[in-house]
Amino acid sequence: MGFLSRWWLFLKERHEPFGITIMIFAFFSANGLMANPHDPVACAGIARLLPGFLLVWLVFLHMRLFDEVKDYDFDREHNPERPLARGLISLGEFTTMTLVCILVEASLAAYLGWATFVTYVMVLCFTLMMRMEFFIGDWMRPKLELYAITHTFSASMIGLLIHAVFRAADPSAAAMPFLLFALGNWFVFNVFEFGRKTFGKEEERDGVDSYSARLNPWGAVVLLLVNVIAAWVCFYYAATLKFATAATWAMLAPPLAISLLVAVAGAVYAAKNNVAGAKIYRGTVTLYLLAYPASIAAAIYLLIYR
Repeated sequence: MGFLSRWWLFLKERHEPFGITIMIFAFFSANGLMANPHDPVACAGIARLLPGFLLVWLVFLHMRLFDEVKDYDFDREHNPERPLARGLISLGEFTTMTLVCILVEASLAAYLGWATFVTYVMVLCFTLMMRMEFFIGDWMRPKLELYAITHTFSASMIGLLIHAVFRAADPSAAAMPFLLFALGNWFVFNVFEFGRKTFGKEEERDGVDSYSARLNPWGAVVLLLVNVIAAWVCFYYAATLKFATAATWAMLAPPLAISLLVAVAGAVYAAKNNVAGAKIYRGTVTLYLLAYPASIAAAIYLLIYR
């Protein structure tokens, strides 16, 4: 296969371009609308927002690339069908393209100004620490919950990067409402991380850890719902601090409804603990990752800026 064909196949299998782009757009929009005191498009300008969006998209991509290499030995044994494990792309080529991705990111961040570049360097350093598993991978890897929450904190860091894109200001200039919202990003991505590794009884595999195997289905669902609640509470306080009386239930209810949908899917899955229930649960959690920030972005834009 040619170079472009191999990488397009990799993206389709491990970083599906269409779905990922929609999710990142929702995440980018929600964080940007919380960052700006006025209409962000008019304030920041399309000439700044387009490269800013591409920068964030590439950050998500390089984290995916880091994960593929980090999991290479495990995947060769347990997931040999994955692109890197089956030899679709060589490790050398993969490393080169990861470096190219990071160089393009750095160029975009520099174009967007010093504050954005500094914030990007912070994000890059954190993701490099993730790539090295914080230098305690052998100790931390069996602790699945700790491993997850240390890595998903990257979502809060990326929130700060989006703030820099929209405001041309480093994290020290972020107001308390935005910092609360950025903290909520962490819990939102915890929901996805905990949900995607939760399975029905027949799906569990020897040698492959999961939250359902470690905590049993009800325990896995409760762990996830704690993060669902924490994410919405962060949004509630961020919105009420930023928008005051304008933060009505018309703004607060849509993400709450999506959160309740996850709770219902989780209860059904835990009660049945079968393949169908688990697939619906994981699908609902995947939908949450898109719909939750999308509902926040739509509500703020329609109620505040239009």
